[in-house]
Amino acid sequence: MSICKFINLDLNFYRENYTDLRAFSDARLVSHYERNGYREGRLTSAIADRQGFLGIITGNNILEIGPFYNPLIRGRHVKYVDVLATAGLREKAKSIGKNPDHIPHIDYVVPAGNLSVIHDRFDAVCSSHNIEHQPDLIGHLKDVARCLSPGGKYYLIIPNAAYCYDASLPLTKISEIFNAAYERRTVHTIGSVIEHWAMTTHNKTLRHWQSKGQGFTPLDPDKVMAAIREYEQADGGYIDVHAWQFTPLSFSNIMNCLIAMGAVPFRSVTVNGPVYGRNEFTAILAA
Repeated sequence: MSICKFINLDLNFYRENYTDLRAFSDARLVSHYERNGYREGRLTSAIADRQGFLGIITGNNILEIGPFYNPLIRGRHVKYVDVLATAGLREKAKSIGKNPDHIPHIDYVVPAGNLSVIHDRFDAVCSSHNIEHQPDLIGHLKDVARCLSPGGKYYLIIPNAAYCYDASLPLTKISEIFNAAYERRTVHTIGSVIEHWAMTTHNKTLRHWQSKGQGFTPLDPDKVMAAIREYEQADGGYIDVHAWQFTPLSFSNIMNCLIAMGAVPFRSVTVNGPVYGRNEFTAILAA
């Protein structure tokens, strides 16, 4: 399998950004990235890291999903949607030691995360570390597409499961995504709650990079039991955990398949590769 069919590789950027690659031909650059660069976390383009990516999120009207206390974009041209109103987010920020003054005004409050209540249309929608929390991923993508004007884009910053506390969990399968879609899932399963609280590992990104994905997390029966109790006590209510685990390659593979099937209303996906020392990657879905 050719990694570069799924990962955005700007050959000129890749060549100029690394002195050891300056003399490489295009074909040799592709081969290098597929053999070494992806695994080493070499930058594939100017928008592969957060700073460069934020610079391309433009439009006269932008919607940001789940800004909490650290919005990606600020300005009069931006509207925000979150599960709590501004006052509720301020209280939540205080409770975890974050500055409540950084919280923007929330224009749309969606306690169940259902974007169908938004009737405005936007040039761009963006979110950071949000998509992995969606109980029904296909449903979420359909909701986002309805919020976009023709030709609009969904800009995503997504946790890289290989280098965060999800590293000990298996990657998401497309079959699981369709399970959630056919169930029209609005809350997380008991399995996701157990995985999140009893099967994850440390969140020290550099340690994950340096260990090259090696590691083992023994099961703790007490943690499993505590997760089950939390699920039961919620009595069908929403518990905020990760539902999905992606790497850049696995996300691109699944999104390309969903788009080709017509399962989600987007034309294309652009995914940038992993960045050494970071626990996230960037992607763009074009409507």
